[in-house]
Amino acid sequence: MPGNIKEALACWNRDGNQSGHREGWKIVPVCNCWTIWLERNQRCFENKSCSRERMKLNCLALFYYWCKHEYPHEDEDIPRILEFLMST
Repeated sequence: MPGNIKEALACWNRDGNQSGHREGWKIVPVCNCWTIWLERNQRCFENKSCSRERMKLNCLALFYYWCKHEYPHEDEDIPRILEFLMST
């Protein structure tokens, strides 16, 4: 288990490089951080919160949106990565 963000990202990049889906895989940690940041702001400033399931769906939707715009030529990889992420 990584002890900090730097170690977590290093593990993520190492595992992603082995998966063969390098480009899309690199977006996942950023989607996680962005989703958590938005949830934190909603809780702190708007007194609203989402369930874990809703946060996961928000993160997956963001991932799909960013990949479609950043890597439109990798249409085959995006669903495979999404399928893997949904199972975890």
